[in-house]
Amino acid sequence: MKHIFLSLLAFSFFSLSVRAQSVHYAAVNKTDVERMNFEILGKAADNYLVYKEVKGNHRISVYDHSMQLREEVPLTVLPKREEILDISFYTAENNRYLLFQYQEGDVVYLKSVPIEANGRILSEPTVLDTTMIAYKTDNKIYSIVTSNDGSKLMAFKINKKDKSLFRFTTKLFNAALQPISESRFSLPMEYKGDYLTGHSVANDGSYAFIKYHRQTNGNIVDAALIEKPADKDAYEEHSLNVNDLFLDDIKLMVDDASGRYLLSSFYSTKKRGDIEGLYVYGLEKNTGKTVFEKTTMFDEDLKKRARGRSGKNAFNNFFINNIIVNGDGGFTVASEALYNTNDWDRWGYWGGWGPGWGWGGMGMGMWGGWGPGWGWGWGRWGGWWPYSYYSPFFYRSYWWGGFGPGWGAGPGWGNSQQFNAGNIAVFSFDAQGNKTWDNVIVKSQSENNTDGSISYQVVPGSNGIVFLMNNSGKISDLENIIITNDRTIRKGQPIKAPEKRLDFMPKYGKQTGPGELIIPYSYKRNISFAKVEL
Repeated sequence: MKHIFLSLLAFSFFSLSVRAQSVHYAAVNKTDVERMNFEILGKAADNYLVYKEVKGNHRISVYDHSMQLREEVPLTVLPKREEILDISFYTAENNRYLLFQYQEGDVVYLKSVPIEANGRILSEPTVLDTTMIAYKTDNKIYSIVTSNDGSKLMAFKINKKDKSLFRFTTKLFNAALQPISESRFSLPMEYKGDYLTGHSVANDGSYAFIKYHRQTNGNIVDAALIEKPADKDAYEEHSLNVNDLFLDDIKLMVDDASGRYLLSSFYSTKKRGDIEGLYVYGLEKNTGKTVFEKTTMFDEDLKKRARGRSGKNAFNNFFINNIIVNGDGGFTVASEALYNTNDWDRWGYWGGWGPGWGWGGMGMGMWGGWGPGWGWGWGRWGGWWPYSYYSPFFYRSYWWGGFGPGWGAGPGWGNSQQFNAGNIAVFSFDAQGNKTWDNVIVKSQSENNTDGSISYQVVPGSNGIVFLMNNSGKISDLENIIITNDRTIRKGQPIKAPEKRLDFMPKYGKQTGPGELIIPYSYKRNISFAKVEL
């Protein structure tokens, strides 16, 4: 979860205090090597399904409630690996779908096929859309976004032949992947300056994303929220009032319960300056009314608590990972210090092809999808950048296509590097955008040549938020830190790994029920999975 950034509204809430912890480990399969790509599909009837791919062989592993392997089901409906442009998955109600796109001749197909509760595929693929192109592409044409409640899926594509006018085509589907509507519209763009990010679909089918202008020095100087209602081709552009601010990467979350959009970004008040505070913005859906637009400057006490090992300027290494919508109309923003041992500059990853999340980056040919963080988006230095941690799609090792989801540089890059994930800074806001409290979870995680076991996963509860993180050591721990609704931090009982050389990978975990997650783990040179009940 898959991401940037994680959408948490679809997660089930649970009580943080009434459940005893338990964990069930799946046995290590020697064929599930670290080069494996996988997606945790979740619970289906009495089974837990995990998609796996190694060297072009696709299969679904079916586990029981104790994570005993029931069956390995080969997937034979997919084209050859070199023909596949993208694979994704969609879970809605009790339905699970495999979506894939590939090129055949001068046509790119987007197809879907349902996955049964036993992991089997019993029907032929259904064509969701096609695109005629006059060239051979290695990049996907379609991007997929789903609503928080899982009731809607949108496939969109952007024709970028005219660099100053992007032409959108969107197709909206219901939970059974039956088409609801199709829309077309055009958006003016400034070549080598305008970018798109945060593409989202609301429960009612409305489509929203952010358009922003980033100068060559890395500063965002102009930004707007673009909203297109489900039943219209016309869109509304809502400009942000950021004339005196320089924003960082802007995050968008749809708050369906309150009928609004939430935006958040770190900011500075000087060009390429230190991060000084947090910008938040709320817009009422469909009416276009600004609910709030506010900034919170960080005081010295917060900077001191957040600094850790990340240097003098505490928040220069922090990046927003989550916007969590609270039940009372408020929301919580979680961020993390992310850095590596190379001479990495926060302002240095822009330019060239745009960042990993550069939805408006320059696609190959006239059609542009988006570089989803697992490697197709290039930074200025052509290497790692922190947002590769949070792919909205599945885990891909660096052998897939040459670059990966934070396993660092792919083969041939040569130099070893260390990936680091430091403190977590959490900010809570009320329904009017006023900060009610902040807190810092102190941690220091490092891993050489991989980021698989560092960072964290969040599990929202009815009276707080659980942060799950791996504590590597001779015997690793899966730690759970709870921030209650009154900002109190308390540490839950950690889950100890059963033996040495086992490292949990919580950031790639997926919630499968109230207080229940499937979390991958690495063991020696293999990957397996554990079911954790909090």
